[in-house]
Amino acid sequence: MNIDVLHINAKSAEGEPAIFNPVVVGFSDGTSYLIDCGFTYNFSEFKQELRNLGLMIADLKGIIISHDDIDHLEGLHCFKKEYIDLEVISSVEEADSVSGRVDAERLVQVRESLNHIPEEMKQWVNNFIVELEAVKRFEVTSTLVDGQFFKDTLQVIATPGHTKGHLSFFDIETRTLIASDAIVVEDGEFNIANPQFTLDLPAALASVRKLKELNPERIICFHGGMVEEDIEGKLSRLIEKFE
Repeated sequence: MNIDVLHINAKSAEGEPAIFNPVVVGFSDGTSYLIDCGFTYNFSEFKQELRNLGLMIADLKGIIISHDDIDHLEGLHCFKKEYIDLEVISSVEEADSVSGRVDAERLVQVRESLNHIPEEMKQWVNNFIVELEAVKRFEVTSTLVDGQFFKDTLQVIATPGHTKGHLSFFDIETRTLIASDAIVVEDGEFNIANPQFTLDLPAALASVRKLKELNPERIICFHGGMVEEDIEGKLSRLIEKFE
């Protein structure tokens, strides 16, 4: 199995430059899948990064959505427009929201925040609600559950907290953890992704403990990229920070 990390230029919620690190996984049967697909404005860069790997959009079998957050799936419509037969894969828990049958947890959370945020923040929040409501939704082709193997040696790891159905992935052969947003890298250390907006912080911390038990040799974070040094120490310090 091959794991390739993409480097996509983006912006943070505060408008600061940022790098997204989605992943392409390639399997022994010749199929390749993209894990997470960013925003619409990232699409041309995704195409270039895929070309650098010798791939076109039509060479992908599908896109795995690690969780239903705007920066991980808003650009999905661009991929589907170019290649309609792309599979859309998500956790069982979030299949209904990814498919558009129910509102995403994040949209519900942001709407509810209007009841208690300062007046000066409400315009920004209302604008964000409009963005979330505008995300184009596509029917989920298949779903993933905790512990199953998604081809070859890639194991699905349920890591709820950031959202209820958040998924990470662990390649047992190379001991590579694709953490998505279960953890992020900030100033060389691991952190919980936006802890103030994490839907269930105790569950997010339990997920970090679960990932630590895997004893990964490298971790790929969507926000922060690849980490290979002092992984056990960094995970331990993160757990201690929130305990």
